[in-house]
Amino acid sequence: MGSIQDFASYLKQNGEELGEKLLVYSLGKVDVEIPQAMIEESRRNNGRFFKFFSDTLHVEEEISVEEKFLKWSRENIEEQVSMMDKLSSLIRPYPDTRMYFSDLIGTICLQMELSTKDTLFVLNRLNFILDINMRESILLFERYKNRINEESRKEILELSAPIVPIQPGVVVLPLVGKIDSARAEHLMTKTIPAISDMDLDCVIIDFSGIVTIDNEVAGHVFDITNVLKLLGIDVNVSGLRPELAQHIVLNGISFKDIQTFSNVEQAIKNWDVEIL
Repeated sequence: MGSIQDFASYLKQNGEELGEKLLVYSLGKVDVEIPQAMIEESRRNNGRFFKFFSDTLHVEEEISVEEKFLKWSRENIEEQVSMMDKLSSLIRPYPDTRMYFSDLIGTICLQMELSTKDTLFVLNRLNFILDINMRESILLFERYKNRINEESRKEILELSAPIVPIQPGVVVLPLVGKIDSARAEHLMTKTIPAISDMDLDCVIIDFSGIVTIDNEVAGHVFDITNVLKLLGIDVNVSGLRPELAQHIVLNGISFKDIQTFSNVEQAIKNWDVEIL
């Protein structure tokens, strides 16, 4: 009857061959195109995994096994999840791959005539590591996607309030979509400083593309007009639809000192008349 020590030695000696079998099977289950460099890296990691797995069979405490595996695998997991466009791409092949992995290891246990107790120990240790791998993959995928989403959100904020030069000293600040607290903060912390560096005489804030605006955010937007006035910049407002203007007035936000126009064209014509 074989021993766990013999089994562990077999894994170390045949790790690359076993890793190749696992790679071929796994590639057939993934529904995204994998770059060749990633395939080669997976080939190397699969071979190293079997050698690592053999070492864990000499460790009794699962906590220690988890620590060793996380230290060994984290960089590889991060690279894998960065290749996935959605969580389902990561999870879908897992059950089949896990079953193939368990069958492969179980078959070796039978061939080496391990006892039932030792076979269960080996399979339990394998499944424990695979579960950790899946858990960490999901967590890292979420962190990766959250980081990408945050970067995209920042890019969208940059594009959501462009400063459009119209003529010397005059720009239009078109507001489009829904103004939320994040966009209001972006206007105050990013857009206004940019405007202050442009040596402007007039800023036309155009509301024609605004879908909704709540009381708090409306207050922030009109606070912006006050900041611009303190900078010595004349502020005109255009595109305030009747329902939006009514909503603002009913909620106690005053813009009586701000000139309003139905559209940007009228605001520009009025400015041209004022400076003549």
